[in-house]
Amino acid sequence: MKNWKRLAAMGMSAAMLLSLAGCSTTTSTGDAGDAAAGGDAAATTSSGGGGDLEGAHVFMFKSTGNSFGDLMYEGFSEYLEGKGEKTSYQSPAETTVAAQVQMLDELITQKVASITISTNGDAGYDEVFKRAQDAGIPIVSVDSEANPEYRICHVNQAEVQAIGSYLVQAGVLITLGIDYPGDGKMEETLAAELPNYSGDEIKLGVLSASIDTPVQNSWIDAMRVELEKDMYAGKVSPELDIKYGNDDLTESTTQAQAFIAENSVDCIISPTTVGIAAAGQALKSANSEIELTGLGIPSEMQSFMPNSADENAFDYVCPYMMLWDVIHLGAVAGAAQYAAMNDGFDGSVGSSFEMDAFRDYEATTYEAYESGDGTAVLAGEPFIFSKDNMEEWIDVL
Repeated sequence: MKNWKRLAAMGMSAAMLLSLAGCSTTTSTGDAGDAAAGGDAAATTSSGGGGDLEGAHVFMFKSTGNSFGDLMYEGFSEYLEGKGEKTSYQSPAETTVAAQVQMLDELITQKVASITISTNGDAGYDEVFKRAQDAGIPIVSVDSEANPEYRICHVNQAEVQAIGSYLVQAGVLITLGIDYPGDGKMEETLAAELPNYSGDEIKLGVLSASIDTPVQNSWIDAMRVELEKDMYAGKVSPELDIKYGNDDLTESTTQAQAFIAENSVDCIISPTTVGIAAAGQALKSANSEIELTGLGIPSEMQSFMPNSADENAFDYVCPYMMLWDVIHLGAVAGAAQYAAMNDGFDGSVGSSFEMDAFRDYEATTYEAYESGDGTAVLAGEPFIFSKDNMEEWIDVL
């Protein structure tokens, strides 16, 4: 399997993931292990942290109860705690800009050491980010970008265009009834198969997070760029039918059911782990002929995907999907933040930092490159989960 040793690191703490889901805060110092239940359902504190956030490196995801964010924090905290630093997981209950801003205000008052954030929108953060900047609190964004004016850099999970292209290619191949052709072969397979397709124009739907979430919107834009390629002309509609589930299971389910009721798309692409799981359940329950792919976690998708190589992938609503090493992504963000505070990394184009060996990853040098109006470092690339490897991953991630 491609990058097996590196990707094996993704699942070393699957049990911890389950204990973290739904918590709004986690604080720890030095120990990357045990999480102990706190006094109420809204907070979990691991050993040594208490409620004092002064000097803590804070990781903030879009909202609580999202496995993607929990796994990123696992890598973030493990790396920084290995450096003797204190970390804290602070995420609001609601997936809104306002909820994050309110929490950020509180963190600045508590004199945290740094903030690493996956934002809920493009706008609305400038005032609070300026407060953090004035207080000497550095900001690194990961997964979903913060305003370049206030961040040191953004940590990219994979190139935006690569993700958009992979998602479209998988959606069209699945609609054509073609099983995953192997690493690096989706585009060439499509180029060979699409000329033989003579049916109605294929229509793709997208079940995204919120309407203003930067990361999903950038992938959707990349999907549109992919659909401009000549091979899709007359075969696949360049128009995407987009619905928003706000990374909420109930709302995402409602939007998936709307796709089913309208019956106007051939395949739903969900670039969010909450959305793809909700769509999987809705499509399965309705026995719908609409197909599904996107970004998902194997343990959450096992009921909607083939689990072994001898199964027919198209007996399931989601024949294959993708993601990347989420734990490592969080660790890279932690390494960038540590380097900014201790090793002179300033995020300018060409500036770099060395990340220590992490789990099965060797020590790696990351260099900032121009990305939009700011800079980013690149953590990895998409990885495809299919019937050939799902059995290995269900108990891992």
